[in-house]
Amino acid sequence: MLTAWADESGSRPDFDPGAYLLTAALCDDEDVAEMRKTLDGLRIGEAKLHWHGSSAERRAELVETVASLPVMGFVVVHVDKDADDRRHRRKCMEFLLPHLALMPCSTITFESRGQLDASDLDMLQKLRSRRAIESTVRIEHSVGRNEPALWAADIVCGAVVQARIGNRTYLDMLGNAVELHTI
Repeated sequence: MLTAWADESGSRPDFDPGAYLLTAALCDDEDVAEMRKTLDGLRIGEAKLHWHGSSAERRAELVETVASLPVMGFVVVHVDKDADDRRHRRKCMEFLLPHLALMPCSTITFESRGQLDASDLDMLQKLRSRRAIESTVRIEHSVGRNEPALWAADIVCGAVVQARIGNRTYLDMLGNAVELHTI
């Protein structure tokens, strides 16, 4: 069975207006401990690994590490210049969750956004009531600094943002390990 961790990002509004990304990093359950240990080992005095604010050299190191792990990225990009973050996220989740369920992936852990976590659970319930996903699919939330597996999703998300604004270097390093969908 697969397990997934998800992170979100807006793209660069100056180069890619109205684009919002929701990325899931998936791996087999038995590979989770290795992924956590590897990513946690990359921290250098940081509470968590984070794409934003990293140098090009550091980003290359992060992407190389994710590329070496048994991880697949599933990225949904919603483009709508008039949408707010809530709408972007809901549209991405409408696409992402049914696809993950078919892989099969029963648990997806999102980085906690505090009180906004309830809207993710509400979206899950809406998809269940429409029978778009089975009741076995679960959403969990975790604080980013406490869950190294979330960092893989952040890194994949950052690589896709860079590709969308003209720098494919990082995404090319990930090769075929990223499935990209624009909605």
